[in-house]
Amino acid sequence: MNKKIYIKISILLVFVLCICAGCSAQQGRKYTIEDLDNLAEIKIYSAENNELVKTISDEEQLYQYNQYSLFDDSDIEERQDELEKNLEGAKEQYYLISYKYPVARFGEKELEENTTITLYENTNIIKMAVAEESIKAFAIPEEFLTFYYELSEEEINFYHSLVE
Repeated sequence: MNKKIYIKISILLVFVLCICAGCSAQQGRKYTIEDLDNLAEIKIYSAENNELVKTISDEEQLYQYNQYSLFDDSDIEERQDELEKNLEGAKEQYYLISYKYPVARFGEKELEENTTITLYENTNIIKMAVAEESIKAFAIPEEFLTFYYELSEEEINFYHSLVE
């Protein structure tokens, strides 16, 4: 009878150790690829000389970037011409190019360009261009892959904070 109790306690201890080991393995990673929406990194370039300013691969910053990149597109079609016209003469400041992991599990492991967000000086309007190669099913003309958004002060400040 004592032997059965020792066996049960041993099995219980092994089970608890396995659970604890699994939990500690997850502590180093905060977000999954799904949380990050498959986002791998962001490269920021100066529009003036097209020089790389910064590369962001920190999971927390990538997660925040995804949260701010959920633009309200309820009136996007009606305002595109107006927003584009408002940018005439505005000086481009930075390009934020986001890269995602390839969908294929095997083969090429190089990151794929996803979107480019252009920040302009002295305005809260941005231009977002979806990379043609991120749409695999069929070819779409570039004019249908470019969108203009008017952001809140908080949103535009966030994008500028990424540069610093």
